[in-house]
Amino acid sequence: MGFFRSQVVGSIKWVLDRQGLVLVSTSRFGSYPFADVKRLAAEWKYPVSTIFDVGANEGESTQEALKKFPKARVLGFEPHPATFAKLITKVGRNSRFQGFNVALGTDVGEVEMIEYDDSTTNSLTPNNPYSTRFKTRGRSIRVQETTLDTFCSEHSIDNIDLLKIEAEGLDLAVLQGTSVMLQKRAVKFVLVEFNYLLPRDGVSGGALMPCEDLLGPFGFRFVATYNDYISTGGEMFPVFKALFCLPPRR
Repeated sequence: MGFFRSQVVGSIKWVLDRQGLVLVSTSRFGSYPFADVKRLAAEWKYPVSTIFDVGANEGESTQEALKKFPKARVLGFEPHPATFAKLITKVGRNSRFQGFNVALGTDVGEVEMIEYDDSTTNSLTPNNPYSTRFKTRGRSIRVQETTLDTFCSEHSIDNIDLLKIEAEGLDLAVLQGTSVMLQKRAVKFVLVEFNYLLPRDGVSGGALMPCEDLLGPFGFRFVATYNDYISTGGEMFPVFKALFCLPPRR
């Protein structure tokens, strides 16, 4: 049986190699964030029943989370009206999904949003990492914003098992608006997007270390990073995700 399995795996690797792909085991941390969350949650007996997808865009991560965590509900937050409509069209019929046409950050009320031709780069700051690097020009619209703490209080949400954030330069701001939930140890896993380790002059957000500095005092520990892509033309521009976990108290 072992020989047959090795032959099958070898054949799969050969086929993938011809397509420019690699077979990666999810038993190692750092291959796939949702697999790492499931593994740690099982070890610590954490239920994964509530997931926040902040910056849900058209629902790519939302659909993935619904599939990987079949017992969880997913709350998706997308402030751009047209993009939110696409999110609802794609995921709105799923009974485990709720969509909210609002941004999460540090303020409550109406704020400016910069929209671009590529909706995945829409941001509440004109100096976000992507638009600064590629010098893209956008258009200003008005959207609603609230803090995660305010939202949870208004909707009687006591825990967030996985907080996934892709806020195009405002991931740190989302975390800053989550201080009450973090203080209560009501958030178990945090997945953020980043481009650099340290802040850069003239760029709003995109740095990992400020997120680490904020989460660390609440007991969070860094797990792994995951590369989405790297643009190598001109100045290199990488896009990563980083996973943090809140281990149980010993």
